[in-house]
Parts: sequence; C-alpha cells; structure tokens
Amino acid sequence: MVEGTSISVSHYSKIENDIQDIKAKDLFELLDARKIDVNNFRKKIIDKKRNSLNELADQLTKAFYKPDIKLAKAVKEQLADFSDAEELQIRAELVVAVLTNNLKETKQELSAKLINYFERDATWMDDPDMLRIIGNSTRVIDFNFLATLMNKLLVKYQKIDQYPLDTQKRIGNIFVNYLHVLYDYRAKRMARKYINFLQNLPGIPELTLDKLMGDYYDAVFFKNEKELAQTLSVLKRVVPKIVSGLPEK
Repeated sequence: MVEGTSISVSHYSKIENDIQDIKAKDLFELLDARKIDVNNFRKKIIDKKRNSLNELADQLTKAFYKPDIKLAKAVKEQLADFSDAEELQIRAELVVAVLTNNLKETKQELSAKLINYFERDATWMDDPDMLRIIGNSTRVIDFNFLATLMNKLLVKYQKIDQYPLDTQKRIGNIFVNYLHVLYDYRAKRMARKYINFLQNLPGIPELTLDKLMGDYYDAVFFKNEKELAQTLSVLKRVVPKIVSGLPEK
C-alpha cells in the first residue's frame, strides 16, 4: 500500500502513468497523506487548466492567421478533452472548416452550434478574433440567424467612426462578406442599410476598399450599370484578385 492510504502500489502506478483515472476518494486520501491543502490543490489545478486553454487559444489564433491547417486540427483535438471550453471548441471547428474549405460539408452541424452559442453569449461582438472568424463564416451560418447577428453588429457599431481603425476595417469586411450572401439570396431590401454603412465609412485610405465595395453592391443590387462599370474599373486596377470572386463582373 502507498504509505498513509489504502491505495495499492500497482493501482497508484497505473494512475501515475495515466493508465487509470483516480477516484475522488483515492485523491483525497493521497492529499491527506501528503498534508496537501485541498483548496490550494484545487486552485493550482484550475490555474493550470486556465493556462492550458489560454495557450491553446493563442495557438488557434496563430493557426488561423498563418494559416496552418495541421496546427488548427491539433488544437481542435486537444480542446475536445475540455468539458468547459465550448466557445474555444466552436471557434476551433470554424477555423478548421474555413482553412480546409469545408464549410459546405459542415454547415448544418456548425450552424446549430453557433446559434446555441451566440444566443447565450454577446461578448463575441467585442472579440476581434471571433469577429474575423464570423466574417469568414457568413456562408455557413443559417441565413435567418445570420441576419440577426449582422443586425446586432449594425446597431452596436452604428457610430463606427468612434472606434479604432482596426475595428472599422473588421466590421467593414464582415458587411462586405454579408452583402455577398444577401446577393446569393437576392435579399435586395436587406442590403440597403449595409451598403449605406460601407459608403459612410470615414474617408481615409485604409477604408477605401470597403467603401468601394459598398459602391459595387449598390450598383449590383439596384441595377446601376454605369456605376458598376466605373467601380469595377477601379477594383480591377487595385485588387484584381478580389474582382474574380465577385458575383457580377
């Protein structure tokens, strides 16, 4: 037996080598035998777990921006071992789906998880990484629920000039992607307020592309062929790669 406990040496060895899980009764016996305070032990475990999650969150961010599909998948697998990391697990699924161009195949499952998550947590609107991931996932989220999310963003950021430039660019990019979705659904009425948002962005060089995209979708949705030709002419000179992915060119 392990000194001061009723745990056999062989059983302890299996626990130590991760062959068997330790029961609560055995854990308390060991802590008591080693004169370890339960509350201090619990705090150390929680801190260690929090640090592990923070590290995985950092790795996931690196995987998304690099991009690194292998790392993203590895992080997703590690997160599966945590029972209280739903937000990170959903984020990991989104990142892997985006990086592997697998959004269509995972749309139904991911959309259900996203709806459940976003209905309970509003902090995503202030999270730069989550906003960027959402911006890249507009085609996987249920259309009606996506409309609700976009409207929340529109309300929150209606005074966009009062936010940092990075935030202005991020929200602008999200609405550009959303307008592509609205085009796919021929949702002309819904498009106007997002077009107006883009066109009314501050007139600074860093936001020129988003403003141009506002002009582009204005011309597309409301059949202004002259404006469409002029805007496309500029876009083709500035960002030819983006033009190739536009719905009308």
